[in-house]
Amino acid sequence: MGQGEASARGTTMEGDCLSCIKYLMFVFNFLIFLGGSFLLGVGVWVLVDPTGFREIVAANPLLFTGVYIILGMGGMLFLLGFLGCCGAIRENKCLLLFFFMLILLIFLAELAAAILAFIFREHVSCIGKRINSL
Repeated sequence: MGQGEASARGTTMEGDCLSCIKYLMFVFNFLIFLGGSFLLGVGVWVLVDPTGFREIVAANPLLFTGVYIILGMGGMLFLLGFLGCCGAIRENKCLLLFFFMLILLIFLAELAAAILAFIFREHVSCIGKRINSL
């Protein structure tokens, strides 16, 4: 076996691995896209349905704010999944960079929320007790 054959075989193996990663990234981002679509659908349904959830949500204004949070998270997941799918399939560096920046932004927001929840844990537990008493 010559050096050229080993080099060609290694390149094929690397190409197969990258192709597998590409399709796995597409599948996982498609699932995120579907989850975001579902959250958007549920959020819109709760906002426009005059009989079902509207009565429950109108009883507690805090729950009504939760509907907008569901819509926001659904929209973000929808966009994130779409960018990830398109970027993975087309191997577009610009879409993948924007996808990475959104993931980084979400991670930093979660980190900041966790730090703030730890710092103000007494206030968070008081709010939880107040919600449970309603």
